[in-house]
Amino acid sequence: GVITDGGTFKWDTEKYPGMRDFVKFGPFAYTAKLRNGLFRNTGACLSPQNAFLNSIGLETLGLRMERICDNAMQLAAYLETIPGISVNYPGLASSPWNGVAKQLLDGSNWHEIAKSQFDGHYGGIFTLRLGSKERAFAFINTLKYPLKVSNIGDTKTLVIHPESTISVHSTEEEKKAGGVFDDLVRVSVGIEDIDDLIWDFKQAIESLS
Repeated sequence: GVITDGGTFKWDTEKYPGMRDFVKFGPFAYTAKLRNGLFRNTGACLSPQNAFLNSIGLETLGLRMERICDNAMQLAAYLETIPGISVNYPGLASSPWNGVAKQLLDGSNWHEIAKSQFDGHYGGIFTLRLGSKERAFAFINTLKYPLKVSNIGDTKTLVIHPESTISVHSTEEEKKAGGVFDDLVRVSVGIEDIDDLIWDFKQAIESLS
């Protein structure tokens, strides 16, 4: 379907309380409501072409995930050796368990549970803490291969600063419970050559010195 909005409707926030936070955008009020509410929280309907491409992509998903998991393990293991950087990846024996895991698993070891359940494949996502928001931004901006986008599971490596993007509408309590800090960088590893990725992350970290 298509939504057409001329931007001239006078939103009465008493009658339409869901628009209360968006009337400040003037003629773009409904567009802001759609982007920050409906699309962000529930997603839009796929077009036929995108649905077709997703179906095609499923045929090689298994192969891609093997490469992604292998790359993520090697990259996380490398980054763990660098002083001043904290890495959270379930494939690492040193991986800290987040607050949610601690509550649900009654203090069980996060890595050992992942080891018993994932058959040596720990996913393609890990997080880094670099000590400050400024260092996190500088690190992201110096990387050459990764794209700066919020989606995950791409064939390309993706990075994002969650605290100022996907968690920007969360309260401080919600961010803390979710392990989101202002020096945190989320990495969704792709299928690039691992030597290229390690080189890129190395030069980005060295630039912070």
